[in-house]
Amino acid sequence: MKSVLIFSGNNDRAIIAFCRYAMLNNISFSIVTNGGNDLIFNTAFKRNVICTREFNKLSIENILFYVENIRKNSGVDTVFILPSTEYLNRFLINHKTALEQNNIDTGLCGKKLYELISDKYSFSEKCKDFKIDVPKEFDEFPKAYPYIIKPKLYKTTESKIDKPTIITSKKDLKKYWKDKDLKDYYLQEYVEGKSIYLLYYFSKDGNYDVFSQENLIQQYNGGSMVLCKSSNYHLETISEKFGELFTSLNFSGLVMVEVKLHNNKFVMIEANPRLWGPSQLILDAEMNLFDSFALDNELLKNVKKRNYKKDVWYFWSGGIVDTLYNKQELTYYNFKKKYFITNYQEILKNEIFLKPDTLNIYLKQNKLNEQEREIN
Repeated sequence: MKSVLIFSGNNDRAIIAFCRYAMLNNISFSIVTNGGNDLIFNTAFKRNVICTREFNKLSIENILFYVENIRKNSGVDTVFILPSTEYLNRFLINHKTALEQNNIDTGLCGKKLYELISDKYSFSEKCKDFKIDVPKEFDEFPKAYPYIIKPKLYKTTESKIDKPTIITSKKDLKKYWKDKDLKDYYLQEYVEGKSIYLLYYFSKDGNYDVFSQENLIQQYNGGSMVLCKSSNYHLETISEKFGELFTSLNFSGLVMVEVKLHNNKFVMIEANPRLWGPSQLILDAEMNLFDSFALDNELLKNVKKRNYKKDVWYFWSGGIVDTLYNKQELTYYNFKKKYFITNYQEILKNEIFLKPDTLNIYLKQNKLNEQEREIN
């Protein structure tokens, strides 16, 4: 079996969900933290930390050093790097040859295919080829609000990733549009309706597993989902259309496709071929996505049969606290604030960090330990 190398410090909720899965299934894993303030130090998984990298710095030389460290301590030959974030995945793909030469696996597809799926504009165009609905596009800035501005290609600096943004006023546009060129972006209508994630694992043999979640509360301006529940939308025909699309491309790996359901029509918003934030729902709702991922990448030899559970909550209270603390508004999808308040105690049972292995994170994010007292 392979040992897993995890780079923490970004996409924390997804990474912690995978750490829990690895612990439950006796998968060997080591963590390299992102600077000294990495959230992982506030978890039980800090015992798996082998090194701390300079904040937001990554190099192939350092990766080879970390891998050699794992080999010496675990005796494994092949190390598997968890494809956890967009930045990391693109870095790994760009250094695929060097990684393969050193017996390092990532489970990622090739560079051109990854970019076709992950870049917003190219995937939107591919969906059109498969008769999948996408938002209406504009050739110039619309006079009516809201609408969406999306970068055609992935862009990042050391401090910021250029993400799609919702424009609700002239003030929003002026703030976002500084030093930008329209040829590098495209404009889409803002689609109302239910928000749904179709969650896939495409195996190397061409088969795939698919599940779904309905998103109920989201952070400001298209931020992270803070309340979701497992659903049966993957039983709709739309999931088969995306299945045909990805299999036609010979894609393998994890991928989340966001769609909106408006006037009985599913509209594709974007696709992310990596771990997604509410990955804890994979465990709690008994989805087999991590199982298929682990088997396909030789992290496990066998897995138990699972019975999928619909209407299981995923909740991240810290995401709500952070949004309100910054005097921003939450977005509610087909969900009433009153219902949230009335059923809060039941929802809280599935709070991602309100668990023994991450309790310190829960306390910090909910401002419950103003004196920064750590629970040992």
